Formats: sequence, C-alpha cells, structure tokens
Amino acid sequence: MFSKGDLNRIWLVLGAIDSLELATWVAITNVTKMPKSSVKDVLNKLIEGQVAGVVVEKQGTIYKIIKWNDFRQSVAKIFKNNT
Repeated sequence: MFSKGDLNRIWLVLGAIDSLELATWVAITNVTKMPKSSVKDVLNKLIEGQVAGVVVEKQGTIYKIIKWNDFRQSVAKIFKNNT
C-alpha cells in the first residue's frame, strides 16, 4: 500500500479504472484496497482535471478514462503556462 500523499495512488486508481469492466467507486476501492475516502479524493482530482495528460469522466456511477495523453507534453504545457 502506498502512503498518504504518494503519487502512485493516482496510478493505482487509474489502473483500476482501466482494468475494471464497471469501474464504480466501490469496485475501485475493493480492487485497490485503499480507504474509500482516499479513492474518492483521487477520483475527484481525476474528474477535476488535476492530473496531467488524463481525462476521466463519471457516467452515472461508472468512472471512465476518456483520454490518455503524452504526459511529457502535458507537463511541459503546465510548466509553460505557469512560469
């Protein structure tokens, strides 16, 4: 298990969304074995676009990855727009 604040928690949740047929909050929590509140925090960050290069949407109770971008380009864009 990754500790609180570890960026790997985001990748773990993304991996769960990608691998589950029906990626509900409960299913993601069960497969990652992370606390429900931690999964909810990560899902909120993903939905709000706080993770470079990934677009995740909630459709009813199901979370779906809509787009995966090249992370290097996304990070460069964030850097350029904020410096």
